[in-house]
Amino acid sequence: MKKLFTIFLLLFATTMIHAQVEEHDEHDGHDHAEGEHGEHDEHEHEEETIHGNVFVLNEKGKKEGLEGAVVIWKGTQQGALTNAKGHFHLEHNESQDTLLIMFVGFATDTIKVDHEQHELSITLEPSLMTGVNIIAEIEATRMTLKNAQLSQVMGEKELCKAACCNLSESFETNASIDASFTDAITGTRQIKMLGLDGRYTQIMFDNVPTVRGLASIYGLSYLPGPWIKEISISKGVGSVISGHESITGQINVAHKTSDMAERLFVNAYYGSQGRMEINAVAKQKLGERWNSLLFLHGAQAQQRFDMNKDGFLDNPLFQNVVVKNDWEYVGKKGIRGNYSASYHHLSNTSGQYDYDPSDEVRRQLWGVNIETQRAEVSAKTGYVFEEKDGMSIGTQFSASYHDQSGNYGSRIYDGVQLNLRGNVMFASEYNESIKQTSGISYVQDDYQEQLGVFNFDRTEQTFGLFTEHTFNYKELLSVIVGLRGDYHNTYGFFATPRLHARYSFNELTTLKFSVGKGYRSPNLLMDNVGMFASNRVIQIEAVDGDTPYGMKMEDALNTGLVFTKKFKMFHRDATIALDLYRTDFNDQIVVDWETPTVIKFYQLDGKSYSNSAQVELQWSPLRRLNMRTAYRWLEAKTTYGDELLMRPLIAQHRAFVNLDYSTKEKENGAKWMFDFTARWLGKQRLPDTSTNPHHYMLHPYSEAYYIFNAQVSRHFNKNFEIYVGGENLGNFMQMNPIISADNPDSQYFDASLIYGPVFGRMGYVGLRWRIA
Repeated sequence: MKKLFTIFLLLFATTMIHAQVEEHDEHDGHDHAEGEHGEHDEHEHEEETIHGNVFVLNEKGKKEGLEGAVVIWKGTQQGALTNAKGHFHLEHNESQDTLLIMFVGFATDTIKVDHEQHELSITLEPSLMTGVNIIAEIEATRMTLKNAQLSQVMGEKELCKAACCNLSESFETNASIDASFTDAITGTRQIKMLGLDGRYTQIMFDNVPTVRGLASIYGLSYLPGPWIKEISISKGVGSVISGHESITGQINVAHKTSDMAERLFVNAYYGSQGRMEINAVAKQKLGERWNSLLFLHGAQAQQRFDMNKDGFLDNPLFQNVVVKNDWEYVGKKGIRGNYSASYHHLSNTSGQYDYDPSDEVRRQLWGVNIETQRAEVSAKTGYVFEEKDGMSIGTQFSASYHDQSGNYGSRIYDGVQLNLRGNVMFASEYNESIKQTSGISYVQDDYQEQLGVFNFDRTEQTFGLFTEHTFNYKELLSVIVGLRGDYHNTYGFFATPRLHARYSFNELTTLKFSVGKGYRSPNLLMDNVGMFASNRVIQIEAVDGDTPYGMKMEDALNTGLVFTKKFKMFHRDATIALDLYRTDFNDQIVVDWETPTVIKFYQLDGKSYSNSAQVELQWSPLRRLNMRTAYRWLEAKTTYGDELLMRPLIAQHRAFVNLDYSTKEKENGAKWMFDFTARWLGKQRLPDTSTNPHHYMLHPYSEAYYIFNAQVSRHFNKNFEIYVGGENLGNFMQMNPIISADNPDSQYFDASLIYGPVFGRMGYVGLRWRIA
């Protein structure tokens, strides 16, 4: 494998050099002119910008703005997306005078632009072709300058850089989100943002909060990666429209929709760890007004591996089936609707190498066997008042049933959650500069949860009112002020104020500021599922017998500052972003791992905060070569007992590099694509094990380590590609990740103190097939 890794790097470097030479020969004159312009630009004060509107004709033959159209300089990645009114702004390109305007279902328009022009008006016509020929692309991950809240959007191109078998594995090429395992046995993945656990990040599917409650960690694996259209990531507090639960960030995952170019999309995957997956997305037009999308997913892994020879499986054995159906409605007179239903069945087995829950003898070994069934339905309907610009009303209703049961060693867990959610929103525009959205919400969660002698049956109901106002001053300033008030049947009334602001120094430089509160109701067991991979005794120190778990609601204040600038580096496009965030907890459930053989839950009595600083650079040093690199510093501390300590299993220093390169695309879409990602994680503080027997003690800190991932994709045409990749190519593995693996009945048995991979080097192969 080391030789393969070396060969890959040599192939990557050789291909780039060859392409650079080839392009120099083909475009020497153009490149020379570009260099002359670059020298001239050094003496100019500011690049001029162009702005305009993209329209389509409605059923009455009147023009209306087209949101989401791509406006891009031909042959570059310098582009923009139109806003809700079809408006865009774009800086002039010193070496290109041809603009492409594209939107799925409409013919691509090509316009020659005089550099003296500053305003454009474009009307797209419906496409008469069965396919769409896109000859320019927006960045795979784009940083947004205009939106006061949103910071990054990961598109399908970014998600295709890695296998991305499910949502929990979709952040390998993102510098802002950390993905790790909850323990060394179950293979369960979790995320962290701003140095805090993923439970403080609100995760939504199609703008509906989904990964929460009993699915607060496992829910990340419920959405297959090939179903995803894009992922929007906002650090800090999110919009009050979506609820009060966002503290460190907000992630919205958008499914593929009927605007995808192909009628059928198929993805297949096989990994060297024995994992096999098949995914399909099919769309069908149902009459004039309806579209249907059918999503299918099947996955399994039944091969047993124990690479570190500790007697435990390195990866779980599983069988998963997920089915989803979406229906989209586009009615007359401004009515729109999206309705969906899904079903999940997941079976997971892990533990000692020979553990088998179906065998009378082998099930006596230490093992985990989890069965999960989940069903969801949702209905979103909107109405736009055509006679009143900017006025609309929308409703969101959803329900889910989650049933998870199984055993973790000798612990028996049973959990059932019924969730009902409703949102009614009214939006209007006072004028072009002032907008508002107000509404009411209702959330109900019925829990039946048992773990051994613990019984946590409860019903939580929350009624909410919210309003959010957006103020825009020209293109310079945008301010979003939000306030919601919620009444919880147990915790009572609480208010959630939030503020987001964006100031643009010019078209290329922005400063964003956010501040606001967030609240969440704790789910002690599923929020900390990693503790089940141990024999630790669970101790809960209740302070209020009338609340769930006898604990207060968690609440925190988050403040953030983000500086973003686009510029030229050696005459090539680059973007740099610096962000600073602080999270201060007023009330928090402290999860205390500092006493070996025990895990304690108690109310915070002291300080708990997180400071995060990150700098990220995006740059395209050569044609079709893109680079993203980032460094992040974290200080996340909590008071354990009477001592303020760094939170365990958090790397204070992290670095990240991602490179992607593609060869020149041929007329039929054929090309090669190469991707390489490197991560460096500094040392992490480990919970105290000094009172364990000597051979079960851990060092106070983990070692620092690197993770290397790479992938090569061959596009044979626009519709078919094969990809081959490798993860953890440096073959780093945490040594002895399970304390007392030789005696799982011991009180010291603990597989929850995991800071790195346990599997080692892994390869995979897959295909993507699009049928137009």
